[in-house]
Amino acid sequence: MSALEPKKKLVYAILEFLNDSIKDGTIRSDDQESMEVAMQCISESFSVEWSADSPNSSLSVKPSSLLSIFEVFLKTQQKIASTPVDSSSSRPAQSTSQTNKSGEAESLKAAGNQLVSQRQFSAAIEKYTEAIQLDPTNPVYYSNRAAAQSQLGAHNEAIDDALKALEVDPGFAKAYSRLGHGYFSSGQYEKAVEAYEKGLELEPDNATIRNSLATAKSKVKTSSSLNTTGNPPGSSNSTRGAMPGMGGPGGMPDLASLMNNPMMAQMAQSLMANGGMERMMQNPMVQQMMSSLGGAGGGGGMPDLSQLMNDPAARELASSLMGGLGGSAPGAPGAGPNNQNPQA
Repeated sequence: MSALEPKKKLVYAILEFLNDSIKDGTIRSDDQESMEVAMQCISESFSVEWSADSPNSSLSVKPSSLLSIFEVFLKTQQKIASTPVDSSSSRPAQSTSQTNKSGEAESLKAAGNQLVSQRQFSAAIEKYTEAIQLDPTNPVYYSNRAAAQSQLGAHNEAIDDALKALEVDPGFAKAYSRLGHGYFSSGQYEKAVEAYEKGLELEPDNATIRNSLATAKSKVKTSSSLNTTGNPPGSSNSTRGAMPGMGGPGGMPDLASLMNNPMMAQMAQSLMANGGMERMMQNPMVQQMMSSLGGAGGGGGMPDLSQLMNDPAARELASSLMGGLGGSAPGAPGAGPNNQNPQA
């Protein structure tokens, strides 16, 4: 069947309909001549041979007619209109409902951000949680909640939220920043480095992540150095967190480790250079310790260093020395406002 044949059949059916309308009186007798002229024009325009006396059986739809075919179409259309709407037809309504939920979730997020700016972190967490319940597919809500958790010191919860944000969107660099901060704050420095590196891969120009990565790497290096010169296996837990090399029993210094510690060597050089050694030797507690060293022969008469550090003067001296050597513990990278402000 050629592409023109259906059109010619339709034109022929129209001509038959008009001819039948002339015969049954639908068209008034005064208009019959005009209609016949119109039919002739239609026939010539579509190159359809028409003759009321000799029908073309190849184009005719008889015994059907154009009118009967159209009536079937109208009935079918009515049945379709009266058929109950199926589940697929409800999708636009569902889409509208989801849009409303997303809008409400955004409002809750904005409220949470406002609470964070007011340092009401617990209340902010509640708002972010409500937003997540409405739209669990938005990684920003998890990331913002992680920031609020970090502000409360709930670093494990912050890590969990950062990981959830990355499950939703593995390409969300801010979530890697939150994850790195959580790991760093909980002392997992190597994992923090990994998280910051992945975030920097996604956003190479992000200065906050770059600076946080540098701090985390420095902490890993420092921790490795301290582990090398720190407490020997089996040392008492009471010495953990103390100055490396101070792992001897009963607060007594392990002199071998102490003298091999680069930090202690640097401290000794500083003491000699700025007159601190003379000041220290004038301290009664230090004099007592040195006296015990000379008389005890390395026995149990050596004073406990914790007792020495209870002396305000000794404490002040040690604090000034450690401050000059950079011994104060740095804050977690990215803990400032730029990193912990919620995502807008």
